[in-house]
Amino acid sequence: MRVDRLCVLTGTLALALWAAGCSGGGGSGPTGTGDAGTDGGGTPVTDGGTDAGGGGREFACNVARQEGCAEGQGCYFADLEDGGTGSRCFQAECDVVAQDCGQGLRCTYATEDGVTRRRCVAPGTADEGAPCTLAPTDGGVAHDTCRQGLFCREAPEGEGGGFTCQRLCHATTQCGNPSECNTVLRLEGTDELPLVCGPPSTACDPFGQDCEAPLGCYPSTSGPVCAGSGNRTEGQSCDFSNQCAPGSACVNAGGGLTCRSLCRPGGTPACPTGSCRALDGNPGVGACVP
Repeated sequence: MRVDRLCVLTGTLALALWAAGCSGGGGSGPTGTGDAGTDGGGTPVTDGGTDAGGGGREFACNVARQEGCAEGQGCYFADLEDGGTGSRCFQAECDVVAQDCGQGLRCTYATEDGVTRRRCVAPGTADEGAPCTLAPTDGGVAHDTCRQGLFCREAPEGEGGGFTCQRLCHATTQCGNPSECNTVLRLEGTDELPLVCGPPSTACDPFGQDCEAPLGCYPSTSGPVCAGSGNRTEGQSCDFSNQCAPGSACVNAGGGLTCRSLCRPGGTPACPTGSCRALDGNPGVGACVP
């Protein structure tokens, strides 16, 4: 017997997870407009396209897949003017994950005259997990002492404290097990919000909503996890599951990505209308579709 399944799309600043596509029909990440530019200070100047309802699109490109931007641009999360978060295309000298600088150089975030950009500089000597510092140069350019592909960040409480080199990433596949690409860096002098590898996200019960406030429990490509919660309601367009209110998910049931209430296939809670279709990668969890 054929079982219909939905692909669940959960991608957040807390998690940065994207559905890689699945058989039986499913959602995919936004592809963006492909022609977004930046001004001289690295501020994105793109309208981000529009969603199915004709409103402004918050996610102009796909961070995890680095899709939706023109050549020479990179896709990064960014704070929006309305206080929300989206993704935008940014022009820069190099990519901090691809490490596409010339031989003997490293791509990292470097600050000069209060402006922070991705630049090619001499690599540091500190390994992943090792202590690190900022290293101003005679030319007035400041960058950290980490090796290629790493960035110096302060460890949160409970992780030992101090500044250590952590791996930069666009997607979890670029992190070593059991790390996930789920930690956001907020750097002075840039609108980009790059990601580094961090501890695995906390598993949870999407029906019990047992995450610590203000987080909600959402299905993801690796099962239900805690993430920052949204407030979009049933049937509203979405790009990520945690744009939806807790107790729902962003799925594609054939008419585009929309928020749909969670249900338990063949059990409780059931759907008041429509049918409960299983969410791929989330055993015992489904979404109500018309």
